Amino acid sequence: MHETHSLRERFLVFFKIFVPILIYQFANFSASSVDTTMTGQYDALHLAGVAMATSLWSPFFTFLTGIVSALVPIIGHHLGSGRKDRVAPDFYQFLYMALGLSLILFALVFLGAPLVLGHLGLEPVVRKVALGYLRFLSLGIIPLLLFSVVRSFLDALGLTRLSMYLMLLLLPLNGFFNFLLIYGIAGLPELGGAGAGLGTSLAYWALFLISIAVIRKHKKVKPYQIEKIQPLDKTALLDALKLGLPIGGTVFAEVSIFSGVGLVMAKYPSLVIASHQAAMNFSNLTYAFPLSVSSAMAIIISYEFGAKRMDAVKSYSKLGRLTALVFAGFTLFFLYFLRYDLAELYGHEPEFLRMTTVFMTYSLFFQVSDAFAAPLQGILRGYKDTKVPFYLGVLSYWGLTFPVGYLLEKVAGLGPYSYWIGLIASLIVSGLCYQWRLNRIVKRYESHH
Repeated sequence: MHETHSLRERFLVFFKIFVPILIYQFANFSASSVDTTMTGQYDALHLAGVAMATSLWSPFFTFLTGIVSALVPIIGHHLGSGRKDRVAPDFYQFLYMALGLSLILFALVFLGAPLVLGHLGLEPVVRKVALGYLRFLSLGIIPLLLFSVVRSFLDALGLTRLSMYLMLLLLPLNGFFNFLLIYGIAGLPELGGAGAGLGTSLAYWALFLISIAVIRKHKKVKPYQIEKIQPLDKTALLDALKLGLPIGGTVFAEVSIFSGVGLVMAKYPSLVIASHQAAMNFSNLTYAFPLSVSSAMAIIISYEFGAKRMDAVKSYSKLGRLTALVFAGFTLFFLYFLRYDLAELYGHEPEFLRMTTVFMTYSLFFQVSDAFAAPLQGILRGYKDTKVPFYLGVLSYWGLTFPVGYLLEKVAGLGPYSYWIGLIASLIVSGLCYQWRLNRIVKRYESHH
């Protein structure tokens, strides 16, 4: 990162940060897509089991990775204001935090998952696959969160290309381990859908070990002396949690409402569950576009705001939001005309294909609302404004999705599609709320300067 003086310079800096983030977000989202598509090709009931497990796993996984992502604006502000000596201590506080959070999530999976899955009325095979997938996946919680800290650290330094290279390793690693364990290749046990969970865990362990070796040797990381272990600082750790918890909470509120809808699907036949999961899985993959803009905004805005360059902050904000809308246009075109072909990636039964394409048509509206709301979240994080957006997100997601979905299901008879419409309504309202909050923040800052 460096100071810019023209629109052309800012355009180049933005895309230098954004493009690697986009590529590694695709790799990140593709990890769950690999699990879903490989399991779907193995067996539809196993796909339903992985779908239920993912609905339980995703909110907590994104909550914790959201918390550790607070390292980005913290380091961004340090670099923007010239306090490089604060980078290493804060990096270590986030590593300690990640270890603690990993143990909490591990306990939740092993103690809570059997209880929840046992009360969903799932078919025995679906329940068994879901529980096995979650237990195997929990073995990768520690490397997953520690790697998330390393990735946030690299992003904050502007080394998004290095993050990209590391994340690109995830796809071949995950696919290789999944293939061995789902089908029982090379004398290994045939674990089916549960094997995808173990494959993902092994991939994250390999990725974390590789990332540690890389950052210890990288010349642009050496000036921050992260090889010198820093002691636990309770005050800094609490400050990090105060900033990170609302970020994680906002992401949790959004992802958990999607997972909540996934759990509601449990009352429908397994084929509906599988169709919902297939369409949602691809929709999540396209979310990589607005999410990448959001991440780039958090990195750039925090740096420029830390340096008190408000003209640059406004210029980058407009550039990022316009980029998200352009990508949304491409995604809409691609998804609408290829929805039948995309559905066939997940299965081949005629009724499954019919339902999946309907779900994918509804997901077109996700693209537009996400393109509006996600960049705003990143901009607000760059300002270190996380608490109020958290409240706005919770009210929007949980105050609308299920009431609208339930009403449409009972009155209009739209069945499982009712809850997708509820999701669309909540995303639109959340975007409007984030826009209101950003307007307030900008006016407040300008009135004091």
